[in-house]
Amino acid sequence: MSILEVVLIYVGIPVLITAFFAVASFLGKKTPGPVPPAFHLGESWDHAPVLWSAVDEVTVRGGHHGSAHAIEAGSADLIGGSASGKW
Repeated sequence: MSILEVVLIYVGIPVLITAFFAVASFLGKKTPGPVPPAFHLGESWDHAPVLWSAVDEVTVRGGHHGSAHAIEAGSADLIGGSASGKW
């Protein structure tokens, strides 16, 4: 097996596969659904607050200093505070 054959097999084929998927991604539809309008600073924020969490686990407030009561699921005293649309 020559060096040219090895390069074509181990470099050429992966480059062709990558190029195929790159071209396919540019030719496909950009978003699967309707695109919401963009939010610009200065506009009023009328969306309800959203708390993003990775898991629904009960967290303990107070860190490592022994304050061992759990925060209720609907409590307003959440870790990290809150977010708003005003900067």
